[in-house]
Amino acid sequence: MAAHLEMKLINRDTEGELLLEGRLDTTTAEEAENYFNEASDRFSTLILNMEQLAYLSSAGLRSLKRLHIKMQKKGGSLALKNVNDNIMEVFEMTGFAGLLNFVQ
Repeated sequence: MAAHLEMKLINRDTEGELLLEGRLDTTTAEEAENYFNEASDRFSTLILNMEQLAYLSSAGLRSLKRLHIKMQKKGGSLALKNVNDNIMEVFEMTGFAGLLNFVQ
């Protein structure tokens, strides 16, 4: 099965919530990063809902790090929610758990 990532945007005025479904990996990271850049230009607060995200690779982590830095530079905020145990383990093993903001 080919890797895929579907993203859906929920617009709440200055806050955007991106619903991520599938895999954020080498195959999908560039497309995701383009979408992240558009969303980060548009919103001061960005929430990534990872409830349906099945897999996260190092390429996906790089995309998330770039998004985090971009939001910080503009004085905005980035939060992750509904992170499953497998992906949280990746964040913890790589040190990203201390860098990123997690919400309920």
